[in-house]
Amino acid sequence: MFQPMKIFAVFGNPILHSKSPQLFNSAFENFKVDAFYTRIRPQSATDIIDIIKKLPLAGANITAPYKEDALNLLDEFSIDAKAVGAVNTVVNYNGRLIGHNTDHVGVTESLKNAGINLSRSKCLVLGGGGAARAAVYGLKKSEAEVYICNRTLSKAQIIASDFGCKVLDWNNFDSSIDFDVVVSTLLPEAIPPFLQSLKFYFLLDASYKSSAVSRIASEMNVEIIEGKWWLIHQAVAAYELFLGVKPSFESMASAFDVKLDKEKLRIETFPLSEKYELATQRVDLIVSTKSLDASVLKNIVDEEIGKAFGS
Repeated sequence: MFQPMKIFAVFGNPILHSKSPQLFNSAFENFKVDAFYTRIRPQSATDIIDIIKKLPLAGANITAPYKEDALNLLDEFSIDAKAVGAVNTVVNYNGRLIGHNTDHVGVTESLKNAGINLSRSKCLVLGGGGAARAAVYGLKKSEAEVYICNRTLSKAQIIASDFGCKVLDWNNFDSSIDFDVVVSTLLPEAIPPFLQSLKFYFLLDASYKSSAVSRIASEMNVEIIEGKWWLIHQAVAAYELFLGVKPSFESMASAFDVKLDKEKLRIETFPLSEKYELATQRVDLIVSTKSLDASVLKNIVDEEIGKAFGS
């Protein structure tokens, strides 16, 4: 019986910069899987669900700013997704959408691969958003001693209450504590006022681009675990949810540095025309255009290209 090509995508805003298609398409090629993975910019979390069902997609990844909003729109979600309060992976089981969270796996596997025994480690998580929640959840599951610190104290206190970790005050930081690991989920330009007084050995940075925290930590002779490893490890876990087999970690890792060709970008709009064959055209970006006029669409495309290529 003929089996059509499986289509997968990552949803976000912005999204053209995402490395996920390179990772997954490399793994599909390595495993000789008849599948293709692209990027989609939706207008809302509700739009994501509609697009997954209408294309239809076999599975999807979800990134900012839709991870939290998408959770309660799904038919079912895993214990991990419920605990973190966000979904980054959706599997389509014959129209029934099941949500998962593999972000926490990205954290713990990146640290374990660096030779860190988490069950004996003291870890500090910087930040108070979804990535911080996933990091704290994964570290607690791995039996690490976890502290959380965020500029907005109330956000850190909520995470501490949910997962049973300890809170440190951003403005009155206790620098007497020695940490094995710091996990930063801060924006790339953010610099905690206490950073240079911190004592720690490893930094895992959620940002896979250059960040102020990584730069300063490197000057402090701290070992840096790049954010790309977080991305790749969570993608490996998502792949296994999609297809039931573990992909080659090496094939995903080697594809991380594959760059988009600005001159050969393929961009389409959703809904796709009836004659359009997404599987064969291998587009780089699909933009949801419901109720958008041509000028708004052009602005969206220009914004995506500008953020993806730095122009």
